[in-house]
Amino acid sequence: MTAKASLDDARYHDQAAFHKLLSESIAAMEHIPGVTSAAVGLNLPFERTLNDGVRLHNGPNAGKTVGTDVIYATPGYFRTLEIPLLSGRDFTGADGADTQQVAIVNWTFARKFFPGENPVGHTLDEGTVIVGVVGDTQLSSGLNRIAPLQSEETMYIPATQLGPQILTLVHTWFQPSWIVRTGGPVEGLTAQMQHALTSVDPGLPFSGFYAMSDLQAETLATQRVEVALLSAMAGLALLLSAVGIFALVASLVAQRTREIGIRIALGSTIREAMVHVSGASCVGLALGLGLCLVALRAMRSVLYGVGVYDVPSILTVMATLALISFVAAIAPTLRIARIDPASTLREE
Repeated sequence: MTAKASLDDARYHDQAAFHKLLSESIAAMEHIPGVTSAAVGLNLPFERTLNDGVRLHNGPNAGKTVGTDVIYATPGYFRTLEIPLLSGRDFTGADGADTQQVAIVNWTFARKFFPGENPVGHTLDEGTVIVGVVGDTQLSSGLNRIAPLQSEETMYIPATQLGPQILTLVHTWFQPSWIVRTGGPVEGLTAQMQHALTSVDPGLPFSGFYAMSDLQAETLATQRVEVALLSAMAGLALLLSAVGIFALVASLVAQRTREIGIRIALGSTIREAMVHVSGASCVGLALGLGLCLVALRAMRSVLYGVGVYDVPSILTVMATLALISFVAAIAPTLRIARIDPASTLREE
């Protein structure tokens, strides 16, 4: 269960007040019967995040400033969301404002900016040291809201090491989330979470309570509608293509009834007749494949999650159209094969 609260009040642009709110409210939520862990984070999986630039001080890309998503988190954030720690350590209570600035990066960040290396121990701008690597989560793109969820380069920083200017910035645009994990259904959990927060600040209400499945459904709502519409149009296009191919091939076979009958009368087999009839279909499929490959290059900018040449999809469509062509050819050809060869020769 997660809950969001607005911290745009000037009080929470102060480090001391902010840290007091986090530590005391998390401690109160951890005492709720049934709660196994609790934490606070600026963003959650499936949400849009804060984007920033960070300079790499060492490693293969030393000296470069790269873009990354930035999320502040408290100790226990990864454990509560069950994000695996792949290398290094988690944040601890010892990571404070007066200690070494630290960060944790996700696997995509490590793989892209430190290829073939373990980024733990490398430094970023202002002397921030990478102390851990965690697994990826699916995030909503902050630059393209209609893009599907994807794993982006992400850097996590301790909530206790945020300065007043950063607090003012992020709390103007984002509502942090309080997260609790339970061992099973907990009666009155939302009310108990609100009580835990108001025990620290009676004037601070949560703006909403969500299950992670709710966040995912809300984030994917637009994409699901678009995919449904696109699938419907693609299905209609395939149906029209199938009907057109069936009608064309059946018509071609009907027009060549006498020719096919003579071939069979002179000793040609049904299989040879089918191959002869299917020649036009093969040429059409080859031309269609060529046009498809050209069109896909033009569609490169609107494809997500698949390569430009998605072989399984192309082969599936080709196989479907080939099957329709075969069915359209076999029925009239078999009907012609049943005609008496002698009758066909006498007519000719």
